[in-house]
Formats: sequence, C-alpha cells, structure tokens
Amino acid sequence: SYQEVRAEGIEGLHRHIVEIVPQLAKHVQALTDWHQISLLSVESSRCPVWYKTGLLLIGDAAHVMSPIGGVGINYAIQDAVVAANILTKPLLSGQVSLEELKKVQSQREWPTRIIQFFQAQAQKGIVANALRSQQMVRIPWYVRAFFRIPYLRDLPAHLVAFGPVRIRVEN
Repeated sequence: SYQEVRAEGIEGLHRHIVEIVPQLAKHVQALTDWHQISLLSVESSRCPVWYKTGLLLIGDAAHVMSPIGGVGINYAIQDAVVAANILTKPLLSGQVSLEELKKVQSQREWPTRIIQFFQAQAQKGIVANALRSQQMVRIPWYVRAFFRIPYLRDLPAHLVAFGPVRIRVEN
C-alpha cells in the first residue's frame, strides 16, 4: 500500500518501481522527493441523499465514479439534464419543493448504481488481474465470444455512452 511504501522512504519507492518495471532502473533516480509523486485514489461512491432545501448535488458531488469507462462526465451531464427537465418550471416560478429535488435523485440513482456495479466488476475481473499478473493476460473465451456478436459487442459502448436509461432534454 502507499503508506507502507512511503514509510520505506524514497529508496523503497525506487526499489518497488524497479521490481515492477526493471527498464526504469536508471530513471527512478530522478525521483528525489515525495512532492514529485502523486497518488491517484480510485473510488466509487454515492451520497445517501443528494438534496436538501435549497441544495441539489449532481455529478461527482453526488456520486463519484471510477475512471473505468470514463463515464463520470457523461453521468454529470445526464444529472444536469434530468435536473433541468424537472426543475426548470419550479425555478422559473420561484417555488422548488423538496419533492422535486428528491425526484432528480430518484431518476438518477438507479442508473448510477448500475454503472458503478459494472465498473466494480470490470475492476475486479479485468483490471486487477491484469495489474497483478506477471504474464500476458488471456481474455476468457466467453468474453471473446461476447465481442463477436454485433449487438452484444456494441452493448458496453452504448451503456458507457448513454447509460441504462436514455436521457433527453425536454422542451
């Protein structure tokens, strides 16, 4: 873990990098200070409640997405579109109720949970195995078969791009 490596000092970091990628042995010496190192914390989480009187959280403020699939911006925009669809008239009238704010979360929470589930599965089943492996990773036969069927092959891209529910701006 990061804290354990940090406790070993910069020399410990050099050693770990060289163990993983020996070709970097002559380059790690350029790392002389921990300020040159950045830690990317990857997480996926959701606030239990995205709203209260006068406040609505959307995007990363409401639900942090894993970088897997690059869907964070898509979901933030979809949240904004749903919020606009639900809240435009109440905002124009100056009367936004807690129920209307709650409705935004209720429409967006399920799709968010679905994509976060798929991201977690990809992390556990594909990315983590590839990072742990010292050998070439073999893609299972059923995954290769999945990508040979046109409709199924396009499904992950469609899910990443649009989510499980298609969101459109209403008039």
